[in-house]
Amino acid sequence: MDSFLQLKSLGFSLFYGWAFFYLAKGNLILTNNLKIIGKYVITLIFVIDVALLYLYLMFQINQGIFHIYFFFMFALGYFGALMLHPKIVKLCQIWQNKRK
Repeated sequence: MDSFLQLKSLGFSLFYGWAFFYLAKGNLILTNNLKIIGKYVITLIFVIDVALLYLYLMFQINQGIFHIYFFFMFALGYFGALMLHPKIVKLCQIWQNKRK
């Protein structure tokens, strides 16, 4: 695999980890008022769909070649979004208060 394809795969994995954080947060909000069985079923379907989508898109990018550092970048994107989310929310609230 050439270096450009590796960079493209790493960047996609980082972005997908970031997107997964917000999708999981949305899933949590949507399943908040359901019963416990409904939460488990919808969360299981969500995780399977997100994982299959990641595998499909990675197969489209680099013909199905996987390395452990792609998953490290995915985790870095997820935890980066986890750490930056409160700061982003705070900045949006400050910006919204300035507009009033």
